[in-house]
Amino acid sequence: MRNGLNRGLWGICHMGIGGNGGLGASGRTPGGRDNTKHRGAMAEMQFMLDAAKRGFGVAKPFGDNERYDVILDAARRLWRVQVKASGARHHKGFAVRACWRTSKRHMPYTKDQIDFLAVVIQGSHPSAGSGQAFLQRMREVGHPRGKRIWYVIPVEALGGRLTINLYPFGCRKDGEERFEEYRGAWRLLECE
Repeated sequence: MRNGLNRGLWGICHMGIGGNGGLGASGRTPGGRDNTKHRGAMAEMQFMLDAAKRGFGVAKPFGDNERYDVILDAARRLWRVQVKASGARHHKGFAVRACWRTSKRHMPYTKDQIDFLAVVIQGSHPSAGSGQAFLQRMREVGHPRGKRIWYVIPVEALGGRLTINLYPFGCRKDGEERFEEYRGAWRLLECE
């Protein structure tokens, strides 16, 4: 049991280290887990670690039965947070699914289901072909190496959209930066 516990703890600690979220040099995780469920679990863990570093209490609901992934304790308020990771390129930005699925269709998140959508940007910059170029662009916009780009978006701001586009490195056209005010907006989670 002790050996298994050590391996489990090593895996948890390893996931949060480095600028690539614990991915190996090939961009794949140790053990070959490179699917959406695993990437989602990694994003949830990254969110919980980053929130805990900011002084929030964090909890994970039992099972996958809720629309939210994390419960955030902000002293006088509990927030329901759905966490997403995006490496999906869209012009000069990143596309994010802001919805959940039934067996037949996609459904937008509502205020009865979640309070915030937290999105971490992963991968490379859409106009650059390598991870190094992505890190360089992050430094140019004020993000030192190893820092993640988080968006903390109130569910009301989604406006029932199924997909949103985020442009952390600049917009492709006017009017498309509607979610940039939520980049790094951890302050919205703090209770007054």
